[in-house]
Amino acid sequence: MKYNATSIQQHQASRLLTQHYRATRENILGDGLKLCQRAKAHHSQTPEIALIAVEKKTITQKVGNQLTTEIVNVARMHDVAHCGNAHLCPFCSGSKASHMRQWIDHVFMPELQQHGLLCGLMTLTAHHKRESDWTEFAAKFYRALEAFGKTMQRDMKAIGSLGRVRAMESPVGSNGLHLHIHDLFTYGPGADLDALAAIALTKWKAALRKHGLHCSKRGVDIKKHGDFDPRYIAKELAAHDTKTDSKSDLVTLFKLLDKSARGDKQAGQDWIRAAKAIQGRDRWNVGQLAHKLGIPSPSDWKRPEIVSTIDAAPVRLIAYPQSHHMVATSPNSERAGLAFILRAARNEAARPGSVQRMALRMCDETIKADIALIQQKHAYKLAQAITPSMTPEDKQKAVGKQFAHCTFAIAEYRATTYAYMYPIKSANPVSTPIAALLPGLELDFA
Repeated sequence: MKYNATSIQQHQASRLLTQHYRATRENILGDGLKLCQRAKAHHSQTPEIALIAVEKKTITQKVGNQLTTEIVNVARMHDVAHCGNAHLCPFCSGSKASHMRQWIDHVFMPELQQHGLLCGLMTLTAHHKRESDWTEFAAKFYRALEAFGKTMQRDMKAIGSLGRVRAMESPVGSNGLHLHIHDLFTYGPGADLDALAAIALTKWKAALRKHGLHCSKRGVDIKKHGDFDPRYIAKELAAHDTKTDSKSDLVTLFKLLDKSARGDKQAGQDWIRAAKAIQGRDRWNVGQLAHKLGIPSPSDWKRPEIVSTIDAAPVRLIAYPQSHHMVATSPNSERAGLAFILRAARNEAARPGSVQRMALRMCDETIKADIALIQQKHAYKLAQAITPSMTPEDKQKAVGKQFAHCTFAIAEYRATTYAYMYPIKSANPVSTPIAALLPGLELDFA
């Protein structure tokens, strides 16, 4: 079981967004994803305390060709904020896809049977190139999709359709961003889907052509009821792995994060390009379908509580300072602090204090990484300040000036971080001079 996969992916996404902002001053997604699983929930009653919930769960997984079941400790952050990004956040995308899968299974499909309706799956694609502007391609694709929807209204009504569940998928391959749409649409018995496919292809090509795009004869694919699993779109979009088709080189955005975390710079660049292209787009959309069927929409529906199969399996809460959690999980650190902290939490019962020690260790790594960034910044300023025409004395003065600025900036950063992590709890707080915090500022977590 890959305990830390989503934690590492989320950390890498935060790092890529932070690095992109640092280089371009372009804030693609705001701070939501970077604070997911880090910041406290807005309604939290314990804003100064980070909480980890550890519980025993029965995990069934496939090893080789056999299914194995084991009882393991599972750790997760408790009472934290969630960004809700269904495209790019490893935590939230999987949760939302699971919610949609259960909504389709427990609400949508039963109601469809009550109405005597069937469901089909329409997939829409378009040609794309790696060297093209992915953001522009996505904008044109969605304009074409809107036009296509309008032209298909009569045709969908003719087959007895009440609407569709729409999902967007955006893997990346050698030809760039493979943006495509899955429409789980309803239709009446006896409808001619082969004729619908021919009509849809003609109108989809026309809509694409109107907005400067095109597709092949495979641009529209329609599967009939019974030829696919209705939960496919939710299951497919929740997967954090590559396509099973060996002929395809497409990888999910989460797989790009895995590659980027292992040092693949191209994967990181592709992820940023994809993030810029699809930001603000709905990954899931049910339109008016839920209203027409008389069922709650996915956002209004609450999934049934799942009762643990383990009797008397209490949830253990592990607490440590929230300030330590924020520093330890900073995207400036090269290593995924949250992954290490959760791993320590799974072993907390056997080794008490593991979480606090690991949090401090990750804090120490973050502080060192931040100091390195400060030094890098001042080194760059020094390189810009020195010119070939400068005398040795002037160069020495420039070096001394930047050294002094760098030293002060590091001291100020250390003092601020120390005060944040260890606030003075006093009715009359006494200010501590920076000089008193200079010696031995690296954290002692021994």
